[in-house]
Amino acid sequence: MTSPPSSSGRLVADRYRLLSQIGGGGMGTVWVARDELLGRDVAVKQVLPPANADPHEAEQQRQRALREGRIAARLTHPHAISVYDVAVEAGQPWLVMEYLPSRSLAAVLAEDGLLRVDQVAQIGAQVADALAATHAAGIVHRDVKPANVLIGEGPRVEGLVKITDFGISHASGDVTLTQTGQITGTPAFLSPEVAQGHEPTPASDVFSLAATLYTCLEGAPPFGMQGNSLQQLHKVASGQIDPPQRCGALTRPLLAMLAADPAARPSMLEVRDELASLVARDGDTTTVLMARTDLRSSGPQRTQTLPPVPSTTPQPAAAPPPPPPAERRRRGGLWILIGALVALVLLVGGIWLGTRGDGGASASQGTTSSSAASTSSSSSAPTTESQAPTTTSEPPPTTSSAPPAAGDVKAKDVEKFLRDYHALVVRDPEAAWQRTGPTLRNSISEQNYVAFWSRFKDVKLSDVHAEDGSLTATGQLEFRGQDGSRQTEQHQFTLVVGDDGQLLMDSDVAV
Repeated sequence: MTSPPSSSGRLVADRYRLLSQIGGGGMGTVWVARDELLGRDVAVKQVLPPANADPHEAEQQRQRALREGRIAARLTHPHAISVYDVAVEAGQPWLVMEYLPSRSLAAVLAEDGLLRVDQVAQIGAQVADALAATHAAGIVHRDVKPANVLIGEGPRVEGLVKITDFGISHASGDVTLTQTGQITGTPAFLSPEVAQGHEPTPASDVFSLAATLYTCLEGAPPFGMQGNSLQQLHKVASGQIDPPQRCGALTRPLLAMLAADPAARPSMLEVRDELASLVARDGDTTTVLMARTDLRSSGPQRTQTLPPVPSTTPQPAAAPPPPPPAERRRRGGLWILIGALVALVLLVGGIWLGTRGDGGASASQGTTSSSAASTSSSSSAPTTESQAPTTTSEPPPTTSSAPPAAGDVKAKDVEKFLRDYHALVVRDPEAAWQRTGPTLRNSISEQNYVAFWSRFKDVKLSDVHAEDGSLTATGQLEFRGQDGSRQTEQHQFTLVVGDDGQLLMDSDVAV
């Protein structure tokens, strides 16, 4: 039996009054409805069989909908959409769920552009917290992707993060209803083992969450979006991701989560703790897990209550977090395109780059150590200025005449170092490499560092803020690409004092 067509005003199961259609998925259409018994708005999912489905297929989908209700009803978590009821109308099930006025993360990326690293870490930690509870309940979500992560909008729910859509979830001990060999999920966010036809596990959700967070920073999933679904599946099954270029402090944890071998990935609890620790103030991860993300704000800090992702040395409490550029969101689409073109050029050359968020210095750990060791100008010991290439058009800059201790560094010396360093990065990146510290060198090889800075015709530093006795400073960088494009970003720099007393650039994070 088929149900009558759904329309606004229709009463479902003598209780839920349909108000407006808000979306749809692989299993049906989603409506906002009014629960006339309890007087609250809910989301109801109308389960529709495929066109021309035979009775067996229709019954199979009906059972899947009922299974979704049973699975989701096991979960009660602040970052997961709750399922309240499974109503049956004309023999077909309707899932009655919590209604969250929101945009999906996919919509946020499409409308606003890429997110900051600290925002992505916070969102990731909260989703991981919900998925850890999901796994503890014996459930694998199987379809973690930006479209299934909701960001609340409006009074009382602004910035609230929740994961939704357990329509293809699988619970331990539940009957498998998909056909043998059928792969469920969105190809671009599947794990390699699922693309190869293996049964999803909690480790598969870890991979898909990493792919989702990667997309928030890179503008495309780890395997790209080229080709049809079958071609995407083939690429995913190979396990060869596109190396991250913009992930900053999230590069290392994301690469661990994106390991081709499921056994090599961290657990979802470990993911939650590591992501939360990246943005935790004074080590209090509880604040991160309860915070709201204000994606609409154009003010100094779009992530409420959270500081920018810290680098190796925390920013002094006296120096407030510098604002991100107001233009970043509006020009997000342009820079996704520019980033894609640059990535293509670099791919032809057989290299990959770090992110601007680390001064072009965030990259896969698996490709840095050996590359750095193979370059003639790098070594395990701190490099002195006398080792800089003699081809530079100006003498290697110095920071001060006497080797300073970390606590004795003057603000004027830090500012001079930063100006001298950024005068070198484009003009003579090999010489600038000699002025880098261990954290940056562990993130990128000299070859990739040089290749990154070669993308730009000019880089200008302005509005430097430094304090006596601190090795952390902030400043504004204006990047001018070889194609004439421009972008301005606020950066936080962390320096170290080398064994020879010279200042070195240890990390560079876009904030």
